[in-house]
Amino acid sequence: MTILEANRIVAFGLVVLIWMVQLVVYPAFAEIDPGRFTTWHSRYTQAITWIVAPLMFGQTALVVLLVYQRPGVWTVLTALMVAVAWVTTATLSVPCHDRLQAGGLNVEVVARLIATNWIRTAAWTLAFLFLAMARIGHLTLIRPSS
Repeated sequence: MTILEANRIVAFGLVVLIWMVQLVVYPAFAEIDPGRFTTWHSRYTQAITWIVAPLMFGQTALVVLLVYQRPGVWTVLTALMVAVAWVTTATLSVPCHDRLQAGGLNVEVVARLIATNWIRTAAWTLAFLFLAMARIGHLTLIRPSS
């Protein structure tokens, strides 16, 4: 398996996960009984971390290696989208989850989480699409030596 193929596999996993979270999980937050929300949310964030963290760290390591080994338009754009996803996670998503955990169910915070999560949804989707484009050798900035 090439580093590009490994990148695509991890990126695809994040795309599937983020779309499921965006369209199913986050909207369902508002349906959870407010009296049980904090306990449920704590279990959710702990469980999802075991899925998301390895994918995010793995993607970061793989994309850094890919940009080093095969610098090009699409690989650099992929790295940029990965950076956008990380920054959005740290500055928008995590604070929303922290507020929900500390204060319980708040429909305004859930709405903000859903709205700002579109940034991560777009970033991870674009990262995957850019990796698909990275296969086209003539679009790279620097070609490997023959």
